[in-house]
Amino acid sequence: MASTQYVLFRLAGEQYGVPVQAVQEIIRLPRITRVPQAPHYVEGLANLRGLAISVVSGRKKFGLPDKEYDEDTRVLIITLGDYRVGYMVDAVTGVVTVDTEEIEALPQDLPNQVYFSGLLRMQESVIILLDPHKLLAHKQSFRVGREEIGRQEYGNKRYGERCEQMTVAAERQFVTFNVQGEEYGLDIAYVQEIVAYPEVLSSVPTFPHYAEGIMVLRDQLLPVINLAKLMCLKGEEVDRSRSRVIVLNDERGLLGIVVDNVSEVLRIDENAIEAMPEYLQVDAKLRFKGICKTDTSREKRLTYILDPACLTGLEVVNSGIGPAGRKVKEETATGKNSEGQYILFRLGEQDFITEITSVREILNVPEITRVPQAPSFVEGVINIRGNIIPVIDLRKRLEMGSFARGDQNRIIVVDIGNSLTGFIVDVVKEVKRIQLAAIETTGALTSVGLDYEYLVGIAKLGQEGAVALVLDLHKLLSRFEVRVLQSINSEAAKTETTEGREPNNEFGETDQSIDSR
Repeated sequence: MASTQYVLFRLAGEQYGVPVQAVQEIIRLPRITRVPQAPHYVEGLANLRGLAISVVSGRKKFGLPDKEYDEDTRVLIITLGDYRVGYMVDAVTGVVTVDTEEIEALPQDLPNQVYFSGLLRMQESVIILLDPHKLLAHKQSFRVGREEIGRQEYGNKRYGERCEQMTVAAERQFVTFNVQGEEYGLDIAYVQEIVAYPEVLSSVPTFPHYAEGIMVLRDQLLPVINLAKLMCLKGEEVDRSRSRVIVLNDERGLLGIVVDNVSEVLRIDENAIEAMPEYLQVDAKLRFKGICKTDTSREKRLTYILDPACLTGLEVVNSGIGPAGRKVKEETATGKNSEGQYILFRLGEQDFITEITSVREILNVPEITRVPQAPSFVEGVINIRGNIIPVIDLRKRLEMGSFARGDQNRIIVVDIGNSLTGFIVDVVKEVKRIQLAAIETTGALTSVGLDYEYLVGIAKLGQEGAVALVLDLHKLLSRFEVRVLQSINSEAAKTETTEGREPNNEFGETDQSIDSR
């Protein structure tokens, strides 16, 4: 199936897209020289590394209300053959790859249809797609004094000489972005798309410190890392409304990188990229391909060029996402109507599920008797109908910190090694039926260094991208820990002289089992 990449941008609150092949680069608003008697939509002329280009206001061109420039304003350098024109937009919002079959026809009453090629629906938004051929084919000539000036024609000798210099120099495109006040760049060939920071980002217990969590990207699970944390940078809390996730893609898989904001897409002469001093390459998890001095009409700055192969080589990327994720879907397609019943519970802000068949009962938290010299995650023991049951704080066992107990806390009782064991959770939300096709493998977890037996899947709950981790509570403890609990159980049974308060079953039943029918 054919697919196309589009650069997405915003004008007056509406989303637009233009094919990435037509975008030579994206720059901050340059210094503009006004042109007398130019049409209202022509902002003027800019100097792009020695070449004069006209800059057109996208808002004025499409008859939209004008607004003041701000730090988000960008200029797309649209190239078609020998023609280049700069189009000023409110903000560049991302890059997306779409199948051509997803593009819809334009409605007949849409204004400015002469410039557009179709519509694209993504979640709850509609993106209007620009046709660069129509955009540049439309007459744009204007008069200056007695002479008529048309679109910049770069087929002249000067431009030819400039192109020869560019060919010899071998320019490359880089996406540049900011992290904690410094500018970095990534080769655009590795960038699949750029998306907004997600509203829902699910964390995983014992994640590496630099991993943000997992997000859902068009029904696929994507591990996301925080570049600032990976580089051990400390700074003020960042406004995530402007943050972006850059999605890298190579043969090893997909990886999302959180950055403070995306600046530009620049063409940089390879000869202008200087080698990074070896003594600065101190972190094996992150390497730089070089450093370059970016000289624009407004400022001079340094851009650090990251090695994308090093990032996708983190343990983070060997994920079951992309082709592997599709394979999982294909394998489960035949049984997509099958479903299972799960207990859905929460620890902190993270949802978990476990198969209902593995759960003996769910209890209110009774009085817990402490056990001296027990492991730190063992809260103690409880007496349930004459059975002494060790109780584990699941937060502590998963290294998720402690919390103040409340009325909503529950104990999930399971049978481990022929002994009953209780796990304290923050809240049990519901018993939920989930399609097995909605549960993917843990490839996205092993990719961030999480290869634990007790994490057996990732369930997509269908609630604005929410996911839940599938826990096998029987595999949560090591054999040694199971023997320790059995010993605690045995010793507590011998010394128990008084029975604790017997809690009510969560579901108001006296039976020890949960009906999974």
